[in-house]
Amino acid sequence: MEIKDMKFEDIEERLSQISGDLEKEDADVDALSAEVNQLEEKRAALKAEAEQRKATREKVASMTAPAVDSIEDRKEEKKEMEKEKRAELVDALAEMIKGRATPEQRALLTTQVSGGTVKVSEIVDDFIWTDWDKSPILSRIRKSYVQGKYTVGYEASATGAVKHTEGDETAPAEEVLTLGYVEFIAQYFKKWIKVSDTVLALKGEAFMRYLMDEFGHQLAKALEDATVAEIAASTLSAKVTNPIDNTAVMAAFAQLSDEAANPVVIISKANYAAIMNARATTGAKIEDPFNGFEVLFNNTVTGMLVGDLDGVVANFPEGEDFKFIVDETSLAEHDLVKIVGKVLADIHLVRPNGFAVVTAA
Repeated sequence: MEIKDMKFEDIEERLSQISGDLEKEDADVDALSAEVNQLEEKRAALKAEAEQRKATREKVASMTAPAVDSIEDRKEEKKEMEKEKRAELVDALAEMIKGRATPEQRALLTTQVSGGTVKVSEIVDDFIWTDWDKSPILSRIRKSYVQGKYTVGYEASATGAVKHTEGDETAPAEEVLTLGYVEFIAQYFKKWIKVSDTVLALKGEAFMRYLMDEFGHQLAKALEDATVAEIAASTLSAKVTNPIDNTAVMAAFAQLSDEAANPVVIISKANYAAIMNARATTGAKIEDPFNGFEVLFNNTVTGMLVGDLDGVVANFPEGEDFKFIVDETSLAEHDLVKIVGKVLADIHLVRPNGFAVVTAA
């Protein structure tokens, strides 16, 4: 191989061979010495070429790095702009609730609703979903958003399917189906408070957070209480008379339909405590008086409710967003402002025997 075509490994191999040739008595020392000099020059050239390639690579990398950084910077800048936009929207919504929004703020909200990427309702969703999610009952029921009167049909009774052997000329009997209906007529769940002018002077996020802290939990609690009241009163609930003790859950469970796939127990804390205390008395020791079912608490329940909350539907004709009315005039002489918070909803059990209601004997 000619020296001009050699790589580092070829040069090292040839130098090792020359080292051995120099030990021979008939070695041409001048020729080998000249070749060593050529090999050294070639190795130096290869080293210089490698260093130049490395330097060029580093230079290219240093020139392209700012472009990568600028992309990240643009992403951060976009995030900051979105934060500023949301803050601007929150300020506008707060002023609109107060009845003090400027034309520019109203235009901003209108634009965002019709064609923007951030809907006004989403501004308060964080607060609303928190209150909904904190309620283990509301977080499990189904929700709909139908305006006006809303009717849901259900199968009250029907003949079941039958087995039919191929070739059997006797046709199965025609199904006898009875339908029932549940009608939703929404009503407002409301709460109102009196606040000072100082509260009304709060801006943007602070004002919205105050409203949600004052109204969110109470409105969610009202809807939860309405849910358990509907279950208890519904004609679709199975009615069971049984002591509210460790036998109540199974007595109720036996009355549930096949569609009640994920039953829970809803009970007051007082009745829960009484059942748990009873398990410690002589002759009443059992591992779990609720037979492994998840227990949810609501202190308005007088007995025990057992069933699947997926069979309950809450209809919100105006959406789940809270609506607010600010009245600065009726209590103006007292330097007070009236704020009304409300949500339009109706709640019904729509599944026959989706729940069983246990009342004491």
